[in-house]
Amino acid sequence: MDDILLTGSNSSLLQSLITLLSSEFKLRDLGSAHYFLGIEVTPTSMGLMLTQHKYALDIPSRAGMSTCKPVDTLVSASKNGLLPSEPFSNSTHF
Repeated sequence: MDDILLTGSNSSLLQSLITLLSSEFKLRDLGSAHYFLGIEVTPTSMGLMLTQHKYALDIPSRAGMSTCKPVDTLVSASKNGLLPSEPFSNSTHF
């Protein structure tokens, strides 16, 4: 199974393309997209808004961390101790 998402501002051209593709391949038109390959699709007055909000919320749940307290950053905001005074001798270790 392969998925394809067709979008554009010219609906008659899109319909022509779907008709052409369906003459060569077995297609199933699912209508307007809401969720495609992990990306939420929301129509707006300016076009389509693509987000991964649901996916981002699912990650802590799948990791068993949905009850953990969120923080803005995992490291100190100060520069003390974050950067070495000399570059690393072997950058492949990082």
